Amino acid sequence: MRRLIRSLMKSIIAAVILISPSSAFAQVVSVNVFQPVPGGAQLTAEYFQEAKAIMQAAGAQVTISSDLKGAFWFATLFDNWEAYGRVVQSLPTNESWGAFQNKIAGTRAANQTDNLLLNQRAAATNPVTGPGTVTQITVWEPTTGTMAELVEGAMGAKPIHERAGASVSVYTGGGRMYYLMSFENFEAWGRNRDTPNPEFQAYMQSLGIPGSFGAIVVDRITATAF
Repeated sequence: MRRLIRSLMKSIIAAVILISPSSAFAQVVSVNVFQPVPGGAQLTAEYFQEAKAIMQAAGAQVTISSDLKGAFWFATLFDNWEAYGRVVQSLPTNESWGAFQNKIAGTRAANQTDNLLLNQRAAATNPVTGPGTVTQITVWEPTTGTMAELVEGAMGAKPIHERAGASVSVYTGGGRMYYLMSFENFEAWGRNRDTPNPEFQAYMQSLGIPGSFGAIVVDRITATAF
């Protein structure tokens, strides 16, 4: 588990290197994904809660979730680069953080499976947060098109999904775009999936999806905050 926390710290530091500091988008997000070992889910959840409390006390925003495949997601958010620098600078001398690392030394509850460093391109106009929130993440990757064209397409879809009851935000990082649709609970998520959306279908066809649009969906994830 010490490896887990070291990974969290390394990815936070890496964010300042891999996401351009000249970016016009304020929110910097570091996401770490872990798959619990057999029997390790409860301990992973407990350690995530402890790490979340420490990071929030240090000034970061933290969201922790689990997806339908059983993986755990630890997302650390910063409003701007100054906030990022303040938190990172404080951690080496943070007594709570040091005590936590000593506590988990030698344990292994989960293995890291992904490390995402994302930059916000569009914030939700009707944010949905808190335990029980369900987020559907569609991961897009440009093929013949550009990231700018892909993001432009997402900006057109965003108000359509918001009118249908979703809370939508858009992120980019690592050559991919992450389109997030959040709902208050699984019932609301399911209701959205059950309800036809002809406006969105018409918009997708106008973009040439499927077919000539220069990007493809490479993953779909559904995660619940806890």
